[in-house]
Amino acid sequence: MLAWLIDKVRWLLLIAAVGGPALAYFSWSDAERIRDVETNGVEATAIIEGATRTQRRRGGTSYSLDLAWKDDKGGVRKADKVSVSRTFADQLVRNDKLTRNALRIKYLRDDASVTPVVIEDASRQEDQDAFMVQAGVGAGAIGIVGSLLMLLMRRRRQTAEA
Repeated sequence: MLAWLIDKVRWLLLIAAVGGPALAYFSWSDAERIRDVETNGVEATAIIEGATRTQRRRGGTSYSLDLAWKDDKGGVRKADKVSVSRTFADQLVRNDKLTRNALRIKYLRDDASVTPVVIEDASRQEDQDAFMVQAGVGAGAIGIVGSLLMLLMRRRRQTAEA
């Protein structure tokens, strides 16, 4: 039983050693995207075409909006699945109905592939990303140190048996 438990802990530490830095990187790159759009973006009023709440299998819920707006040249642009925080989603949706149909966004004029940023929710998104960077770095550090300790314990045990 103890060997089984140690084996599971070893795998969890290895997953944390790899997954933690990956989480930190993806959260950092999302925060950089938000900062870039806030700094270099063009402000517009977007129409909310839809809102989605996605319940994941292992827990956790994500919220996203489908938006449409006119760019500064008068062309219609759209963005699907623009992520928003739970707090902002709770403000937008009451009794399964949208409380408003438009909001202010910023988008990059020259790059339609970059997801726009909801101005009212940007600071919450950045705070959430900052927390996830710290959590990823922490998980990675624990995973690396724990994996090294497990490896040293295993080698020590093998040396003692020989």
